[in-house]
Amino acid sequence: MDLSIIVAKQKKAFRAYLLPFQIVVGVGLSGTLIWLMIKGLEWKELIHTLSAFPVHLFLLALAVFLIGIAARAMRWYVLLRGERISFTRLFLIQNAGIGLNNLSPVRLVSEPVQLAMVIRGGGVNSATALATLVIEHLMDVFAVGSILAVSMILIPELRGFSIQLGAVIILALITLLVLLAIAKGMDAVPGSNRIPFLKRALAAVKSVGNSPVNLFVSFLSTVTHWGLLSLSGWIIGYGLGIDIPVAAMIVLIMGGVFFVSIVPSAPGGIGTFHGAVVFTMGRLGIFGEPALIFAFIVHVILFVPSTLVAVFVLPREGIKLFGKLENKVADEKGEELS
Repeated sequence: MDLSIIVAKQKKAFRAYLLPFQIVVGVGLSGTLIWLMIKGLEWKELIHTLSAFPVHLFLLALAVFLIGIAARAMRWYVLLRGERISFTRLFLIQNAGIGLNNLSPVRLVSEPVQLAMVIRGGGVNSATALATLVIEHLMDVFAVGSILAVSMILIPELRGFSIQLGAVIILALITLLVLLAIAKGMDAVPGSNRIPFLKRALAAVKSVGNSPVNLFVSFLSTVTHWGLLSLSGWIIGYGLGIDIPVAAMIVLIMGGVFFVSIVPSAPGGIGTFHGAVVFTMGRLGIFGEPALIFAFIVHVILFVPSTLVAVFVLPREGIKLFGKLENKVADEKGEELS
């Protein structure tokens, strides 16, 4: 039997056991965190505070967030300059992938879906799409690390998170070195010239790396994205009478989003996102009902828009038949590799 067939069967068997395990662990973790957060709460006070939250501030925070995710799409759009794909199309693709990730108990579907939609529906070369998607995520880590480094200097309250922030900053520096290495040392990658698809992908990465203006604009778009997300959180905090600096909101928002992305949880990050935000707010001296209400409203703003985009966009793209779409993309890549 061919080795590739054996490996494929082993992977299939592994996934068959891993997926149910991840779902059980995710739901269990989410349930545990929810129980810990609601234990001892004054429900009347919680409901009263939530119902009294100003609607106009919610709408303002939502509008700021939507501008922020538009900036996130602009980050990718700038890297794809020269490709025949519109900003609106890319915005929908990016948020559809993120929205599907929100609905999935295993958060590993966003990038494959985005890649498939950009290649098949957007007319973008597969190597270029993959290269820009990788750089986009590297840019994200580098931008967040840079913002947090400056925030630690300017805001004394954040120094209590020195270990967490230090890890992100170190990761950002490593990311910068990777970006520089990618841009300057493509020919040094062993075997890159022997695989046509890899060769084209590396060439696409190098092409982006040789466009400093595009990289700079992409970086600014990333900083703008996180800044607006933090401003959106600050508006919600203001409506609840919570005084947290905008820069400190980056720690709250980033902590919740990153925690959901790395641990199993219920769909939508229910429980895990709230737990991460409530824990971080506790480190800032904010406990109980205000912390949980803040986490709840922020969660709605961060997760619902992209999820709605996924619900409306993906069926039109045939993603409800994702197995077939995935096979077609795999076949296209297989043809390029041969």
